[in-house]
Amino acid sequence: MLSLFIGRLVDFSQRFAPALVLLAFLMSLGLGWYVMGHFKINTDINQLISADLDWRIREAAVEKGFPQKSDLLVVVVDGDTPDAAEAAAEALTLKLRTMPERFSQVIRPDKIPFFQKNGLLFLSKDELDTTLNQMIEAEPVLGILAGDPSLRGFFGMISFMLQGVQRGETDFKQLDAPFNTIADTIEADLAGQAKPLSWQTMSSSQKSLPRDLRKFILTKPILDFTALQPGAAASNAIRTVVSELHLTPDHGVRVRLTGAIALNDEEFASVAEGTGGAAILSIVLVLIILWLALRSFRIVIPILLTLIVGLIMTTAFALLAVGSLNLISVAFAVMFIGIAVDFGIQFAVRYRDQHHREPEHAKAMKRTGQLIALPLTMAAASTSLGFFAFIPTAYRGVSELGLIAGTGMIIAYLLNITLLPALLAFFRPPAEPEPVGFKWAAPVDVFIQTNRRKILLVSLLIAVIGIGIATRVRFDFDPLNLKDPQTESVSTLLDAMKDPDFNIYTIDILRHSLKEAQVLAGTLQKLPQVDHVLTLGNFVPDDQEEKLALISDASVIFASTLTENMTQTPLKDAEILASLHKLVEELRAVPNQPPSVSRLAKAIEAVIERHDHLLLPRLQDDLVTVMQAKLEAIKLSLSAEEVSTATITEDLRRDWVTPDGQALIEVYPKGNPRNHETLVAFTHAVREVAPDATGTPISIQESAHTVTQAFIYAGIYALLTIALLSFAVLRSARDVVILMAPLILAGILTMATIVLIGLPLNFANIIAIPLLLSLGVSYAIYFVSYARAGQKNPMQSSMARAVLFSAATALVAFGSLAISSHPGTSSMGKLLTIALSYSLACSFFLLNALLE
Repeated sequence: MLSLFIGRLVDFSQRFAPALVLLAFLMSLGLGWYVMGHFKINTDINQLISADLDWRIREAAVEKGFPQKSDLLVVVVDGDTPDAAEAAAEALTLKLRTMPERFSQVIRPDKIPFFQKNGLLFLSKDELDTTLNQMIEAEPVLGILAGDPSLRGFFGMISFMLQGVQRGETDFKQLDAPFNTIADTIEADLAGQAKPLSWQTMSSSQKSLPRDLRKFILTKPILDFTALQPGAAASNAIRTVVSELHLTPDHGVRVRLTGAIALNDEEFASVAEGTGGAAILSIVLVLIILWLALRSFRIVIPILLTLIVGLIMTTAFALLAVGSLNLISVAFAVMFIGIAVDFGIQFAVRYRDQHHREPEHAKAMKRTGQLIALPLTMAAASTSLGFFAFIPTAYRGVSELGLIAGTGMIIAYLLNITLLPALLAFFRPPAEPEPVGFKWAAPVDVFIQTNRRKILLVSLLIAVIGIGIATRVRFDFDPLNLKDPQTESVSTLLDAMKDPDFNIYTIDILRHSLKEAQVLAGTLQKLPQVDHVLTLGNFVPDDQEEKLALISDASVIFASTLTENMTQTPLKDAEILASLHKLVEELRAVPNQPPSVSRLAKAIEAVIERHDHLLLPRLQDDLVTVMQAKLEAIKLSLSAEEVSTATITEDLRRDWVTPDGQALIEVYPKGNPRNHETLVAFTHAVREVAPDATGTPISIQESAHTVTQAFIYAGIYALLTIALLSFAVLRSARDVVILMAPLILAGILTMATIVLIGLPLNFANIIAIPLLLSLGVSYAIYFVSYARAGQKNPMQSSMARAVLFSAATALVAFGSLAISSHPGTSSMGKLLTIALSYSLACSFFLLNALLE
């Protein structure tokens, strides 16, 4: 009945070809217009997994309580000196705060007023004593600059240092660092480069630590989720400001972007760039394969037109059904092309075969419809069921993909038995002079027939070994491994993570009160998998009474310096140059001049000789202004007061306590958090104590669990529904087993192979599983239907030609992704290539051996 119905439908389509083609053309125009006006991609990755899962609800609670900590674009500022990094970070911060249309938040974590005032209290007593002594030793020098905050006062400060040597209070060895640092700044200004004076380098001969040379700016950008890169506008704004402020390596500063927004944006761009070349290669190879399969543009063009119409219709359905595509469901287009081409090739190759047997076009077309009816209908139904099986899963991205791709298969099937025959009637390809099958494959048929038992035994042995290997398949849950390490955001993040205090793999826990949070923090701190735990209570310093006494003593010594007005009447250039002449004479008068003294004298002499009216203001900025800022910072730090949880100011409190009193706990892992075993053990240990914990380690592991569970359940649903459909159509349990056997073996071999080559499953390549299921079943159905029709020598048939070239188009379409520079896309291409190759091989050999 099905064969008769499809045969009549195909015959109807070719007889009324003009009307059908016109209808398809008008529908394509209308739906195409709708698609152009409504096409949207939602690039919000937070919507890819259902928000109703328990772990997503806990994650959302933390984000709601502390919105300032999520969706951040992090600016990393590195300087040649600590002061250069500080000056650049401060200038950039101030500028970005004037751009509310781009950023809802711009914060310097190290410049929170609470820490600027009370930072000294967080030093150990020994560190505080050392720091205060250094400040006290510098007080006489700083006092001069405080009284005369000009270049005259600054160079007077150098004269005071020289007098200290004469009085025996210091020596030139101790002055080497400050003199060389001052000379560095003057020489840079003479060369037209800005290199602000580094107080830390000047006051210490020790090399600056990497963390001293780095500053962070946390921005919360205004995102546009309708764009491929939601944070692109904010990132571009930062880069524009960086350029305007000359915050570049030739000015001693390097600015880079990282954080969740930059990571996601650059990944989207990397995927698009990586798939661009693959797409071009894929299109060229698919066209070549279509030509080799069909040998006539009069057939190739109708298939391509049918494909285009189907893609427009499926896209329109997608937008009507789900509103906007997501980063996973957008892949329906690739899947539609890869599988819909299979339907077209199957119909067209069978048509060529029948046209060889029956020269009259109409009869050949009707007979093609009758012969292709059962296998094509079963293949389309099985493929659709395979995709529809993903709809009930919690992995929303794949759930929507399943709905769209499954419906797309139905659309492709209907078009290939209506529009394609109509288009072939228009193009009227000539009859085939030769049989369409593979004559050269006769020895392959003989080999399978005579060695069928050996093939089955070898397949069974391979399956047993493969199962043992496949059980060791690993899921790589770390999203960082899917990203291109060469991109700025990833390389910057990995660089920042070299500092053990910079850790993105922390667990977050909410408690109803700070007291409850501190009790739980004490319990968590005892776990061997935990490095340390933070709550608001950790920001109450120890030994405050003793430390405040030391700070008070220092502030008394600094009293006169810190109470100076630090304003001045602008000096004339002549007054400044006079002070320079005087200083050069003092420097040149030093007996047995040390290199640092000679170098500084030479630099100042160059300033005098240049006598550039623009040079002196630059020196004022780079030598004096930075020192004034340092004096202000010292003044603020010496005003520290006793701290308690009640007195912690809102600028810090808001990062740890919500307005309704809920307290945050941050738990840091011990060991390398990027190690799978370490992170799993850490997560398990913390959740044993606090089951409601959330945070990055839990999110990525729960995401992996949700994704794998979705594919496992969907795979089971798909296999069951396809098996039931096959039984309903074939009416034979044996034929159903034969149909599913090559698919199962291909799956085992695929999993075993990726274990052997070290290719783990991940969030990107796991999408190969539904494709393996859909295409694998399709290939098997064609062979089973051929055998049930009583036909022999399948490898020589036109059906085998159609399957081979259909598989070839899928292999080049999906396998070309393996050349992508993006690790996730590349791994997807590799897995698809492996899976489809095994599926084809199992269908050609194991399936035919079973049928024999």
